[in-house]
Amino acid sequence: MDTPGNGPLPTLRKQRNGVLMLDPFAEIVGVPVSDPDGLIVSPYNAMPLECCIKKWAPGPTLGRTNTLQLIWKVGGVERVADFVVFDEISFAAATFPYSLYVPAHYMMDFDAVIELRYRVVEEGSPDVDSPPRMLRLDRNPPVFVSPSDHPEFVDSDIASSGITESVLANYEFIEIKVPKFLVRERDDQVALYLSDETPPFPMIYDYIQTFHFIDEPLVLRVHRDLFRALPNGRAYMTVRAYDRAGNYSPLSASMDFMVNLIPSPGRLPPPEIRPPAYYDLLLKRDDARAGIAVVIPTQYDGYAPGDAVVVLWHGRPVAETPITGFPFTVTVPWSILRIPGPLMRESVPVQYEIRRAGRPPFPSPVRSFETDFTIAGQDHANAPALLNASLTKVQVFGNGSGLFNELDLRDRIAGASVWVRLYMDPQPGQVLSLYWGNRGPVAYYTVQPGDVYDQLIRFVPDVSGSLVVEEGNHPGLPVHYTTSNGVNEQLAPDTLVNVHVDPLIDFPDPEIKHTLHGSVPYLTCASRPAICHGVRWKVPVVAPMDVGDVIYFFWQGFRANNWSDPILGTEFEGSLTLISEHFINGAEIVVLPWETKIEPMRNFASATAKYFVYRNGALLGKSSEGPKGRVRIDRKSPGGDYPCQPGDPGFCDGTDLQWLPAAVDDTRE
Repeated sequence: MDTPGNGPLPTLRKQRNGVLMLDPFAEIVGVPVSDPDGLIVSPYNAMPLECCIKKWAPGPTLGRTNTLQLIWKVGGVERVADFVVFDEISFAAATFPYSLYVPAHYMMDFDAVIELRYRVVEEGSPDVDSPPRMLRLDRNPPVFVSPSDHPEFVDSDIASSGITESVLANYEFIEIKVPKFLVRERDDQVALYLSDETPPFPMIYDYIQTFHFIDEPLVLRVHRDLFRALPNGRAYMTVRAYDRAGNYSPLSASMDFMVNLIPSPGRLPPPEIRPPAYYDLLLKRDDARAGIAVVIPTQYDGYAPGDAVVVLWHGRPVAETPITGFPFTVTVPWSILRIPGPLMRESVPVQYEIRRAGRPPFPSPVRSFETDFTIAGQDHANAPALLNASLTKVQVFGNGSGLFNELDLRDRIAGASVWVRLYMDPQPGQVLSLYWGNRGPVAYYTVQPGDVYDQLIRFVPDVSGSLVVEEGNHPGLPVHYTTSNGVNEQLAPDTLVNVHVDPLIDFPDPEIKHTLHGSVPYLTCASRPAICHGVRWKVPVVAPMDVGDVIYFFWQGFRANNWSDPILGTEFEGSLTLISEHFINGAEIVVLPWETKIEPMRNFASATAKYFVYRNGALLGKSSEGPKGRVRIDRKSPGGDYPCQPGDPGFCDGTDLQWLPAAVDDTRE
């Protein structure tokens, strides 16, 4: 508990054999309590010495005073260095610890041991002294034995060669012998001055070493990097000794030596960003995709072959790269460009360090660059690539057909609506732009307040029927969108839409390539070529058919001769891809096999044939399904009871005309 305005509670009087005792000094400013000698160090020996005294009790009472005296005793002679008289009121108002001061002129002795105490004097009572504090005053500076004495290299080879790259490569520390000085004591220090002029200017030492023991060899161990600060040519070193009190010797004589080093990298130009990035004063994802590179624009002083550079991007290092010329560029990978954690716009401090074997790094000036790698949508593993596979694909609905990701003739006028589920953390004002095939943007959606992740939104306006028609048929029309936050864009994956909205072309019917018999023509056992080898059809190859188009051919058998009552299992499908020869002779399709596709049509039966033409997977047109694509079949002879079968006289018995069916790309039962 503290007393108001007076700090801690006072220390109570202590009794020892009836004699009043006081506490030691709270503090003697400039003299550490831990120092057993109580050395008054410079600059405290040149100014009034502040002595802080704790509050004592009970202090002056009504009508009586206490005189507080500061006692300075040297060589048995005691002096009152400072005092103050307290009455009851002033004592209560005083702030403790209370300071008394030894005047500066008391400390003019060159070497003295002082006994310092404080005393409380009260009229009618014995004087009471505090425990003494022993102090030492030392103004005797160390002095070198001879004014001509100078430091010298311990290694004679270094003394003869001077400071070279070879020396610094072999010695991390250079040992320097210091000349002896008088009045040596513990914790003396020796300061070393290295300069290309003598005496050194400015008078600031480069290295200082403490010698804790008086018998310790006077040898400085100086790190080699201090010598690199010297210019090539003649250099000088000199020393000065300090004692613990802060007294110091004159400079020693100097010793000269030669410096022959490869110049250190210096005057490093600030880093730049390789154009055209940062022309707009902002680094974005399109810049990162093109490659953001830090440039050392010009050669720095002291460049040497073998120098390498490490770029520090916001403190994150890019792998060390050997420098091969100037300007020199270092590409910064995305893993370094992207800040850890959530993305935000930031000002990035950038610098580079020149690395040279056996040397500490040489840092360039720091320059800051504005970056913004934020996006509308969640980030992805392939960043900074524009295509963001984590974005959901659009869903396309035919407004006329109701089909999903497919449009047909019914959508030629009604068009299509396009929907998508929102990405993570949508922010108001972000824009989604829709692209339809090679066209776009054709529609938009602007994120609204309250929109949330996975919300299904609709692009506005719908894709018009006229646009669908203009883009044309396509088996997998790519439809996608981009997201934008006004700075960076992201591209969503394509949705492939099967578009077949163009009017189908009516192509000529297939033509049967057999002789027919009767007033109402029939395909019979007398037809040639014999139908047991298959029913042969010719597909007329006409414009706008083209090489590479695919013909899909279909055949169906019926029990009745009016193309009714289809026979299950007689269905035939075949296909072929058009080649140039087909445009000369047409394309042939043969319906096989006999047993399942032809034989079931026996007495006054019938069959139909039709085909479809596809180009690049999209339907181009179909046969007109006119009379040429229909044929009647009757395998009974007039007056006969049974339909003909292969091997019957005159029908596939080896005497009829033999022929080979044309090849097809694909035949399926």
